[in-house]
Amino acid sequence: MLLATSGCLWWTKRQLSASGAVIVFTLHRVLDEAGYLRTQSLPGIVIKDRTFREFVAYVVRRYEPVDFRQVRPGKPSDKVRVAFTFDDGWSDNYSIALPIARKHEIPLTIFICPGLLDRDRPFWPEEVAALIRAIRPAVEVSEIEAEIETLKTYAQEARTQYLARLSEEARHRGICIGPSDIDRTVSWAAIAEMDREGVNFGSHTQTHQILTKVSPEEARKEVQISKAAIERALSKRCDTFAYPNGNWSVETQQLLAEEGIKLAVTSERGAWTAHCDLLAIPRSNISEDNVVGPRGRFSPTMFEYTTFWKSWRETKAKSRLAFRPSQEPTPAAL
Repeated sequence: MLLATSGCLWWTKRQLSASGAVIVFTLHRVLDEAGYLRTQSLPGIVIKDRTFREFVAYVVRRYEPVDFRQVRPGKPSDKVRVAFTFDDGWSDNYSIALPIARKHEIPLTIFICPGLLDRDRPFWPEEVAALIRAIRPAVEVSEIEAEIETLKTYAQEARTQYLARLSEEARHRGICIGPSDIDRTVSWAAIAEMDREGVNFGSHTQTHQILTKVSPEEARKEVQISKAAIERALSKRCDTFAYPNGNWSVETQQLLAEEGIKLAVTSERGAWTAHCDLLAIPRSNISEDNVVGPRGRFSPTMFEYTTFWKSWRETKAKSRLAFRPSQEPTPAAL
């Protein structure tokens, strides 16, 4: 890759470490080969266990893993600092990801939805994917992805009605969607064990509602109930948060601040710098597709391009625009 041979990746990492930036990784699921083939989760939130092992080993050698809750950007470092966060609280976080992270002494932060724990296919995208694939076996992944992105714009009631229609069509065709031992969320017992081993847990709302798509009252309820459930179960303060689907607004930031949340992460790509709002921290998504090379194995160059290079580019573009609020962004600025 030209960026690697030209020295651009080296320069980017140098800038990140010199500025004291932190790259926060977004992960969701780590699955073995069999699970990867059977899951209904979309590719963008899954990484294979073999890839994850190679990825973690590489990160530990080259960079400085830090505790998301404890670190703050701004202090120059010899190596780029990185933080590992997981969204949703899938069961494989405990069974597969934790042993790998523990072996390398990597701090983990997992954002959970207390109302959806220890359940089979608790999130509607997996339910939609399972039904569509059962009804249309030849469907392409891209078609399912497009359908799910459209459904994210629906109100909850409309989305529920859509799911009911899909389920009815499946029943009419004699199709029965059985339980899944792959697409399950973690149990409270496993969470308690991980907590004892030093894993941090934050809120991802109570039932994964997109806060900007529900009423202010419902949004506050989602935050309050989830935060209280985590604090009650673990007997410690819960003051970190991940926005479902990454959607946030000034209003949701104000809500979180009022409820005692100190750090909140989005799904917007970028580096966490000293200039970032602590209730809108950018992250970099890590999945199988964006860290493997043409041979299907972990690629350091691909990983560094999709994380460090793209994060730094987005961060610099936003910082330039911040100084030109009255002007429209130009192609050169982007």
